[in-house]
Amino acid sequence: MNVYLFWILFLALWAIVPLMIIKGRVDEDPKIQTAPKVKTKKKGWFN
Repeated sequence: MNVYLFWILFLALWAIVPLMIIKGRVDEDPKIQTAPKVKTKKKGWFN
């Protein structure tokens, strides 16, 4: 019985961990911007 329980938990772990990793990566994309971006022009050497 312990062998069956081990394999159930082992396979469940292998199923849950990739889902958690994928879910974490998806949540990182929408970032809230608290301050607006200031666009600055690049200045060359003689400008």
